Parts: sequence; structure tokens; C-alpha cells
Amino acid sequence: MTSASKTTSHRPQRPPRLTAGAVAAAAVGWSLVAAPGAAAAEQAEPGAELVFEQTAEPVEGVRPGDSAEVSFAVKNKGDAPATRVVLYLGGSQGLEYAKKYSNCVYEEAPAQDEGPARTNAVCDIEQTLEPGVVYEPGEPIGLKLLDRALYERLDVNILAGVNTFPDGTQHGGGADPVLKLVARTTPEAPGTVHGGELGVDITAENTADFALTGSKVRGAAGRTVEAKVTFANKGPAWARNDVYGPIGVFDVGIPEGTKVTKVPEFCEPAEAAATYRCTTPYNYADEDSERAYVFGLRIEKVVANATGTVAFVKGDNRWGTLPFDKNRTNNTAEIVVNESGGGASSGGTTSGGTSGGTSGGASGGTDGASSTGGTGAGTQLDELAETGTADGTLLAGGTAVVLLAAGGAAVAIRRRTS
Repeated sequence: MTSASKTTSHRPQRPPRLTAGAVAAAAVGWSLVAAPGAAAAEQAEPGAELVFEQTAEPVEGVRPGDSAEVSFAVKNKGDAPATRVVLYLGGSQGLEYAKKYSNCVYEEAPAQDEGPARTNAVCDIEQTLEPGVVYEPGEPIGLKLLDRALYERLDVNILAGVNTFPDGTQHGGGADPVLKLVARTTPEAPGTVHGGELGVDITAENTADFALTGSKVRGAAGRTVEAKVTFANKGPAWARNDVYGPIGVFDVGIPEGTKVTKVPEFCEPAEAAATYRCTTPYNYADEDSERAYVFGLRIEKVVANATGTVAFVKGDNRWGTLPFDKNRTNNTAEIVVNESGGGASSGGTTSGGTSGGTSGGASGGTDGASSTGGTGAGTQLDELAETGTADGTLLAGGTAVVLLAAGGAAVAIRRRTS
């Protein structure tokens, strides 16, 4: 069930990173004290089984600076009381917790292992959850949407019989009151579906400006030049893909009269002649981030104004439609070799042989197919979806995005007043 009410909200700053706890350990980014997984499963109490009602709806229509509230319902489906209960919250990096409960420990987990940064909380629920009873939080989990918010998500897990907090609540939590679970008085609806995990998607009305930059290089026949292509996310939002694949995919056309001698990492020959397909390393891109792709080109024949087009590739998912990108003027670029009347090269370097690589690493130098015509990737300017940001996310650093089963949650959103 979704409801909304107006309230004044502020534009929060990016939360500071905390040093407490270990670094993100599991695929979803759990990192504090203990993470749900094999170790926790081994400690699970016999007879107690905590599951979530799977009735969640995604949160939409919110903007950076707004607040969102997520509630959930958890049931002890087993035949024994659940004790030593621990609640795990994992938010994507465009979210911030509105409250810091005294029985929860919070941590900003940095990006690693191909996944974006996350904001995590582990809460010591010092209660006994009785069999057959459905519990809800005493108040919804409040979230603030940061300026970088776009395609966000809150993952929730709960386990019984774990020793995450062996010393009880004396673990230095937040300053707000205790987060408690309250028994629900209304019965479950017939046919309610349960699951061991819960996930709520939160889509903000925001944009991310994906940009491509080419270069101009010069050289005589027989010489090798380095031509740099740059992918950048100029923000203001980070973005992640809606599938597990690169968020940025673009083709690089090889200028006429040149032969590829060095291929940068994350690029390979495309089906089209004299074209290479390049991708971002991960399925997300942080705001204000960029990556360079340096091609080694041997000039076999001097052709004035030899040009290769660089353009995003059209596709079915966010990587191919860029629904979050409202500035299409920088979605294409060019590599120009020996521009007529041109002066110094721009963005590339001229040398007797290639030596550098891409920023972030490059594959070894390989001889590629030579270009016999002025080729380039097809542009995407008019083909890309003209939709807004209702359903996409940009690449951002951190753990590989693992989409948990959508869980049962009641959601309320509060829009800031203009």
C-alpha cells in the first residue's frame, strides 16, 4: 500500500563514511559485525523461521531532497520462539537513513568487488518473536534521498539465533530511540506469499549526463599515434543498469587509413567493419566519474580529415536507451586523424610507437583490422528513448548489484514543498 503526504524537506548532503565495522563482505554489501549468510544459517535456531510478507510496491515520484518511508511485515513461520534476532538493512548509495536508532550500528560501505558503495545498518532486536505472529516496525524506516539519488533500493533481511551482538545493546548505536517490532493485530490475508528477504526499489526523478569525448591526432605515414576516447558520467546522479551488464556501451569507429595496434581494456572488435565496441567495467557509473580508452593507431596512409565516429549503442535496457540522460548533445564524438589545416592534436598523442594504456588498465597491443573507409558507429541521438528517469539507474561504485526478491512492504512518501 502506498500513500503520500506533503511536508517540507531539505536537500541533505552526502553522509560521511564511517570506519566502524568490516568492509562490505557479501554480494548485497552487508558488512557490519556479522553478515547474513552461511555462518548465520549455521546458527539459526531450530524451529524458528522468520519470513517477510511479499507485498511490496516500488517507490516512485520522489526527488532528491525528499523523504521516503518503508515498512515491512515479518512473521515467525516456525514452531518455536525466535530469540537473538538481528535485522539487516542495506541501502544503495543514493539513500541516507533519517534516524539512527540506538540499537543499530551504521556504516558506509565503500565500493568494491564490482559493486557500488552502500549504506548499511545492523539492528539488535532484543525481543522474542512468537510463532505464528506477524510483526511490523514500531515506525516505518525513514530514508532521505541524496542529490545523487536515481535508481535506489533498500534490502532487508532478518535472522534469529545469531551472535551478532553478544554483549546485547551495549554496542554504541545511534542517538535515536530503540527500533522495535510490534505485533500486528490484523490477521494475514488469505494466500499471503512469504520470502526470506525483502527488497524495495526507490526511483527518484533525477538525471545523469552520460558523455563521450573523442580526440584529434596527427602523424605521418608509418607512424603510430594514440587516440583517446573518454566516457564520463557528469551527474548529478549515479546510475546503474537494470540488468547485470555494463551501463555504458558505445562503438568506436576506426578512421580511414589507420590500423589498430593497441586495443584498450573493455573494448573488442564489433560486427561492423573497422569498429570496436567498448563498455564500462561495471553495471553502474558514479556521478562525476570518467574512464579513458586509448587506442593505438598506425597510420598506413595519410588521409586528410580521416574520421571515426564514437556513439552509444542502441539497446533494450537502460544501457541502450539512457532514459536518464536528457542531454543528448554529447552522446557522440569523433576521432579525427590529420585534420586539414589543424594545429596541435587534441585529446590524443602522436609518437613513433604506442606505449600507454587506458586509465584503469589496458589489454596488450594487438594488430587489428585496418580501416579502408571513413567508418563510425551509428548515432543514437534520435533513436534513444525520450522517456525521463522513471525507470533507470546510473553506474555507481560498489558491490555487484544483486536484486533480492521484492518483499512485503507498505510505503509512504513525503514530497518536499517548493
